[in-house]
Amino acid sequence: MTITRHSIRRGLLAWLLVPLFVLSVFLLAENYFETIRRANIIFDRTLAGSALAIADRVVVGDSGKIEVDVPYVALDMLTSVAEDRVFYQVASEGSIVTGYQELPPPVRQLSIGEDPVFYDATFRGVSIRAAAITGAASDARHSVPFVVVVAETTQGRAALAREALTRSALRILALILVAAAVVWLGVRRGLRPLERLVEAVERRSQDDLRPIEHETPIEVASLMRSINGLIARLSEALATLKRFSGNAGHQLRTPLSIIRANIALARRTSDPQEAAEMLAAADRATQDAERVVEQFLLLARVEASRAQDEPPERIDLNALAEETARDRAPAAVKAGLDLEFEACSAPIFVRANPILFRELLLNILNNAIFHAAPCAAIVRVRRQGRMAVLEVEDDGPGMPEPAIAGGTDRADATGRATENGGPGLGIAISTEIADRFGGHLEIGPGKNGVGTRVFVSFPVVET
Repeated sequence: MTITRHSIRRGLLAWLLVPLFVLSVFLLAENYFETIRRANIIFDRTLAGSALAIADRVVVGDSGKIEVDVPYVALDMLTSVAEDRVFYQVASEGSIVTGYQELPPPVRQLSIGEDPVFYDATFRGVSIRAAAITGAASDARHSVPFVVVVAETTQGRAALAREALTRSALRILALILVAAAVVWLGVRRGLRPLERLVEAVERRSQDDLRPIEHETPIEVASLMRSINGLIARLSEALATLKRFSGNAGHQLRTPLSIIRANIALARRTSDPQEAAEMLAAADRATQDAERVVEQFLLLARVEASRAQDEPPERIDLNALAEETARDRAPAAVKAGLDLEFEACSAPIFVRANPILFRELLLNILNNAIFHAAPCAAIVRVRRQGRMAVLEVEDDGPGMPEPAIAGGTDRADATGRATENGGPGLGIAISTEIADRFGGHLEIGPGKNGVGTRVFVSFPVVET
């Protein structure tokens, strides 16, 4: 399986720098247009002042026409570091009095005494910004209207905007670099407890399954709880495996020893009947060994189902329990066990693997058949709140306390199989199956303290 590696440092840097970069673009654009606006205000005031200075020098000559003595000091006011070029024009009654003939006029007709009007245009292939004002020059006989236009190229304004944009960009770039360095160093410092945790875990041996007790950041507390939970489950699984291995070793050694002893005795005896009895005993021991192997194969299937996370099915507990009890009825009758079945009054459903669930009930029934008969037993299905309950209760000799406390078969308490056979792993495996599907298995005395009752509960699946 391919595991994608992800860097927390790079991830945090991306989450910080990408939005910061986008925000910086918007801030730079806003700053650029704001600088243009402010520059226009400042430069436009100078344009208007220059136009007013020229308008103040407009008079009516002896011929009754407009005359103007342009004060070049007014034009010098527009000189800038960008060496903008300055243009002017004085017009009256549709004719140019002085100035540049081709200078673009205002975009609309102006009224006398109106505030200066500013507009953008192109003159001789360059962009210009112009200010236009109107007035009227009078003498004793005439009042002649005129228009004064003063314009300059826009290099100075653009240079001012570029300079402001450059300063803003440098400040924002410095901010981004400082933020990236702070995040990088901060994450590195923040990950030091995790690095120490890794070192502590690596120093542990494979047999050390104690919970990890290490100082970690609050943000990693849930991860630590999950890891400790996994370690606890692993420790429990290993303890169960060791317990099963110990039981299996004992349960296999006993029938194998019986097989070898009876075969050896059968070889030595000259009595055919005695040899047949010894071989029959060896055959029964072989059956015991086969049952141990079968139960371990079943245990392996339970573990494989857990590891592969097989999805459970919705099963009818009434139907499956009745079918299983009916299948084991002949063996129960043969062993002297009077087996009954009591169904729930309404259908009751649980989620489980039907094959493993059947094996769970078979193991419980076999435990009663092999170790409780002759007696009576009942398989009961009922509902208790939101739980489905499966009970197998007998009135046999009961189970010793060690077997009840350990959740094992009756044979486990004595360390040997009964003469009817049967290893001591059935109840333990049933417990594993119940746990696999969210159930719970308990063992206790039967009614009035007589016999044994095995109680298994599962969450109900509502229809």
